[in-house]
Amino acid sequence: MTDFLSRARGALVGLAVGDAVGTTNEFKVAGTFKPITDMVGGGPFLLKPGQWTDDTSMALCIADSLLTMGHYDSFDVMERYQRWFSKGYRSSTDRCFDIGGQVRAALFDFEHEQRVPVTAERSNRAGNGAIMRLAPVVIAGFEHREIREIVVTAGLSARETHYSVEAEAATEVFAALLVGALLGWAPEHIINVGWASTGPAFDEMAARVISTDPDERASWESETSGYIVHGLRLAVHGLLDFPSFRDATLAIANMGGDSDTNAAIYGQLGGAFYGIEAIPASWRSTLYQGEEIDQLARDLVDLRLEPPVTRFDEDLQGETPSSTGTL
Repeated sequence: MTDFLSRARGALVGLAVGDAVGTTNEFKVAGTFKPITDMVGGGPFLLKPGQWTDDTSMALCIADSLLTMGHYDSFDVMERYQRWFSKGYRSSTDRCFDIGGQVRAALFDFEHEQRVPVTAERSNRAGNGAIMRLAPVVIAGFEHREIREIVVTAGLSARETHYSVEAEAATEVFAALLVGALLGWAPEHIINVGWASTGPAFDEMAARVISTDPDERASWESETSGYIVHGLRLAVHGLLDFPSFRDATLAIANMGGDSDTNAAIYGQLGGAFYGIEAIPASWRSTLYQGEEIDQLARDLVDLRLEPPVTRFDEDLQGETPSSTGTL
């Protein structure tokens, strides 16, 4: 029987493995290339087998912040993202070679104003960057936290770079899926995320990305863009319609499009569901900094987190904003 630690390790290592497998076919159109059958590297950034992209870099920034600060800290997380962007911190090549437009814009805004006032306007864009990096937020101190608090903190983590109701709701839904997988629920129970609802936006998003119809889920394979809804749908498809972590990861990678991120999103969910032992040993041994990433997952699980620190004035519920913004 797969234990919780195996599932938590699977979530973080699965993220990085999916990223590394998926990068080969990033930006390609399905049907125009020979499908891959292994972790082979290459792709638009000419990476070595096992090297990963921005998905894993940002996840490791979050992991480092959680372990250093002892809580989720908006300010520290964003400062680490800036170090990655400007100095190559937590990059597999020692430089930032891939960054999403929403992330880049958010880092520019943070450089000029760290706090986000209640008057800030929400974006109507919802890229998948908000969920590609989520695993550390969910597994950190998992067994010592209220699971609904995990979902809310996941939403906060999305807002850092994707200040969008749609992106926040999608991230909360994905967090709920990860919670169910980490708890060892059956797939049909994992996708029943109503227990985690944070309101109408959550409910609407869940209805859009979760389907009990296998034909509908199969039709999602043509939707491989960087839109957060597409990435979340493919993760659900991978969980419900493929027999193993390996099969689902390769299938999503071979759909092309934003294949590294879509495979990283599935990798978190599949890794949490199956456990780390189900991730092919050859992929884990080839993964850049694979042993370190595995140890980070172990360390995150052992945390006992203090309440989150937010840079969003809307979270302070009428309190006078402080320099820390503790919730």
